Amino acid sequence: MIKINKLARSIQAAIMLGTLASANSHAFAEDKSAQEVERSAVEQTTVEQTKSELNEDIEVVEVTGSRIKANVLEGVSPVTVITSDDMLKKGFATAYDALKDLTQNTGVTQGAEWGSQGGFTPNAQTVSLRGLGNNQVLVLINGRRVADYPAPYNGASNFVNLSSIPAAAISNIQILTSGASAIYGSDAVAGVMNIITKKDVDDTTFSAKLGTTTEGGGDEARFQLVTGTSGDDYTVTMAVEYQKQDPIFAEDRDFMDSVDDGPAGHNYLDRGIVIVDEMVKLGFYQDKDNVDEDWTEHHGADDKDHDESWTLYRDPTQQRCIDSGSGYEWTERIMNEGEDDEDNYGKYCGTDLSGTNSIRNERETVSVYISSEYELSDDIIAYADVMYAQQDAYLRGSFHYVNSPIIEYRANGDGNMKALQEISDDYAGSEYWDYRTEQRLFAEHELGFRNSRIEDTGLQINTGVKGILLDEFDWDINFSRSENSNDKYSSLLKEEQVYQMYLGSKGDYWNVDYYDGLGTHDLYEPITSAMKDALLGTQVTLADSYSNTVNGLITGPIFELPSGDMYFALTAEWNKQGYDINLDDRTLNNDGFGWFGVTGTEGGGDRERYAVGLELQLPILDTLSAQVAGRYDQYDDDTTDVGGRFSPQIGLEYRPLDELLVRANWGQSFRAPDMHRVFATEGGYYSSGADLSVCEDQFYENQRDDATGELPDDVEQFEPSEDCYPQSIKGNSSGSKTLKEEEGTNYGVGFVWDVTDDLNMSVDWYQIEIEQLVQGESIQGILELDYYCKVRDTENEDADNYYPFPVNERPDIVPGSQQCQENAEKINREEAGFAGEQVESVSTSHVNVAKQTTEGIDAKVAYHYESNIGDWYFNLAWTHTLDSTYQVDDESEEIHTRDLFFNKSARSVVNGSVTWADDDLSITLSGRRTGSIPIWNPPQEFGDEDSYFYEKYDRLDPYYTFNLTSSYAWNGSLKVSAQVINIFNPKPPGDDTHTSWPYYNAGQYGGASVGRSVSMEATYVF
Repeated sequence: MIKINKLARSIQAAIMLGTLASANSHAFAEDKSAQEVERSAVEQTTVEQTKSELNEDIEVVEVTGSRIKANVLEGVSPVTVITSDDMLKKGFATAYDALKDLTQNTGVTQGAEWGSQGGFTPNAQTVSLRGLGNNQVLVLINGRRVADYPAPYNGASNFVNLSSIPAAAISNIQILTSGASAIYGSDAVAGVMNIITKKDVDDTTFSAKLGTTTEGGGDEARFQLVTGTSGDDYTVTMAVEYQKQDPIFAEDRDFMDSVDDGPAGHNYLDRGIVIVDEMVKLGFYQDKDNVDEDWTEHHGADDKDHDESWTLYRDPTQQRCIDSGSGYEWTERIMNEGEDDEDNYGKYCGTDLSGTNSIRNERETVSVYISSEYELSDDIIAYADVMYAQQDAYLRGSFHYVNSPIIEYRANGDGNMKALQEISDDYAGSEYWDYRTEQRLFAEHELGFRNSRIEDTGLQINTGVKGILLDEFDWDINFSRSENSNDKYSSLLKEEQVYQMYLGSKGDYWNVDYYDGLGTHDLYEPITSAMKDALLGTQVTLADSYSNTVNGLITGPIFELPSGDMYFALTAEWNKQGYDINLDDRTLNNDGFGWFGVTGTEGGGDRERYAVGLELQLPILDTLSAQVAGRYDQYDDDTTDVGGRFSPQIGLEYRPLDELLVRANWGQSFRAPDMHRVFATEGGYYSSGADLSVCEDQFYENQRDDATGELPDDVEQFEPSEDCYPQSIKGNSSGSKTLKEEEGTNYGVGFVWDVTDDLNMSVDWYQIEIEQLVQGESIQGILELDYYCKVRDTENEDADNYYPFPVNERPDIVPGSQQCQENAEKINREEAGFAGEQVESVSTSHVNVAKQTTEGIDAKVAYHYESNIGDWYFNLAWTHTLDSTYQVDDESEEIHTRDLFFNKSARSVVNGSVTWADDDLSITLSGRRTGSIPIWNPPQEFGDEDSYFYEKYDRLDPYYTFNLTSSYAWNGSLKVSAQVINIFNPKPPGDDTHTSWPYYNAGQYGGASVGRSVSMEATYVF
């Protein structure tokens, strides 16, 4: 290790009283790296001893949460440290695995089960601290910012992909679990994750790891090489890692490879090929016998066999399913079978899609890390770090499909729309038109899957010079460059070929858009190789991002106070970040030559900011000190309404005893709007949505007396979930340059107590408030808001806005408010003839709308016990959410959301480990308990009849997982480890209300379907 002025550093270590933040827990471990041994020695050295041993090489270090270096591991803000040794003992193969296990990780993210199906970021991994979202935490590498993942999460949010950071390069991960914008600027709202890489390595270590899952699939291999060299004035450290994982599919898991596996009793096959009678769907039922004749005449089917009742699906006959070549089964769908309200949907060509779903993608990663330092003089060092990673993933995706409404002209007058004549003479001639929806999923052997190949690359460069000035002041000037690229190649259907083969030409009938159904191929016709070649193409999406930062820092004692020296850290920073998303011509095409059923949004832009920050550490009394920090960030005003932002922070440390630290902290944080929320170009997309407001009107209109226009005395009440069918709706989205920053306020109070030399504990209370929360709007969210925004008169039957029943109250929505008025302007409805008023399109964007808070407790305890048979190390951590609230705007009521049915975040998480070590053998048992979450579809029973929010619902049981690892070392060079991850292989808690695959909450229990995995690793030190 290069030593810069040992005398000056020893003096600094002696007089330093604290740091703004450092490790929250002394996690005991039986074997320590050289760096940990040195740090432990520093921790145990008293001020008096340090003053009398000036020749000792005592290094003070910068810990996440402060620019001021210190020699103690506890401060005013809690920090959790996960070392590379901790990762090995708990079986964590990646930084994502380690961070996912944090007790503070209570929120919901896209789990492996959904990410492997597709979406915006199928190759990325992220966590959600405090349930606040993956974009509320700042991710750093060696204290430097990392470029955002180029593809935004859920099409909107910026985040850092944790899957591409090589484990071979990680020394430790420091997690600050409170806001720190006063130190780091934007994004540090729920905390900071700082990944510290290895340095000063003098030997060479090679490791090889092989693993698999006990239920099949998911074979893994990882090879790591870490080496280094040093001389009198230089050090070089290098790490190389290769990792390969095979895919896992649902067909490999017998508890999720069939529709029969659903705990809710899903008793029908998925719709493979089906024709839906849209007139039946609208409530028009024709004479069965007449329709049978019409069907036979039009389709030439001589074995037509309708059920006794008219059905929603048109029976294709068993032979047509066979002749289609799809391999699908002629089947029937009956809902609520055996109950009074049994509903026969009808017959169709069905298939079981469950086993075709992906659980985990195939992935291959190669990464290289190099760190070097060169001593220019006794007081100046030049340094450079480079990290490069390339990750290729292969996504199988779902089946290709055709699904579209058709209105076909039939010259013989056998169309199903003749029922319209019963409504009005205006519909004379409607018998010549047939209104239906045709859907076909193309099986794997027909067109393959909608697979994608994803190529991610990342580059991180950090270089600069550092040193010591006037024997007292540490200084550092550096430049960092971070960039990422995300290239995606997806197999999709060409729009014009789908029209030509199946749907025909587009037209308009009584203000209803439709296809005429005059394609060249019948929906049930077998797929030929020529059809396959014509239909398929490759969509190309190219995205990249970057972040450039120049930072200057100087820190040291500023002057002496009666209780000791005051220390300061002054920093100045410039940053510029940007991104680009480029789509191919087909994706952007609006003239019928695009990708069928797929649209997209491009985006790109840059923004620049300047910042200056100051930290002060003030010894007030021998037992009391304060840390004060403030930072001002100035943003480019041409991009958003952020402008300038000042972030203050203050903390107090009180040490009534050497073994006891009482701390308190307060600070303000902020987060600049996500880049894609600002710079996204206007683009279109399609989503499913139910127009509840129009459905309600039509529901009551259908009950009115034709003669008097009055509602009957026994009028039925509209139920949104039962009386409104979803429809495909076009959305128009774009970025917004009027967004303001999200504003956070953090509070914390806690203590750290070293009860004995072998037992310590900590308890911290936290509260985080976020105002002006930026949210992306959804089509369904806008339509639901429109429904609850309606001003209803339930008393005056002559009123134009009379409704016989009030809706369930939504105290967060005020009918007639500005929020409701602005929401209504986003919905474009048009009269659609016989179908009534329909949504033509919905405009979605991103807005500052909400206030969100969360409050809870973090607690940790660590204990070391020396026995006759070896050393025992116990660690336990617990996070419990006491309360969380949400408020749409100033006009709305603040709602307590912790226990509500839509809050799928766990209320509590516990993790812990027990390690036994004796000489060269160690064994660690670790576990995690995820607390209860609500069932997927709660019943509509209200605890308070006047409130929409206090519904009665069940919660699922807690979820437990355990890992077991062991290692044995021979001769100090060879170490062999064995790991069993998820020892007991529990399935996620059963949920009888979860009717869709994977039949459990994949956002909270992501990766649970992987099940038990086993691995062996050999490590050799040269």
